Amino acid sequence: MPYADRVHQRYAGWLRQQEQAGVTYTAVERWWLDNVTDVIAASAGISAEDLETAPFAERGGVDGAIRDLGGQHTVELLRTLNEELTA
Repeated sequence: MPYADRVHQRYAGWLRQQEQAGVTYTAVERWWLDNVTDVIAASAGISAEDLETAPFAERGGVDGAIRDLGGQHTVELLRTLNEELTA
């Protein structure tokens, strides 16, 4: 299975786990999570610097992610997605 497909499959599983744990994401949060996953699938990881490029820059870059994903929770989400999706 191609790497990008594995990443998206792991993301779908991670979302199911979150849902089972009672965690839900708004449409705005999902936009960020979906696009972060696309970057991870294309480049084997994501960093804060990636958030300053398209498509993230259109939504405020790092500041937009912090605003939309909930401050410190943003750092935790990026770390978790990097770990879970690239394993």
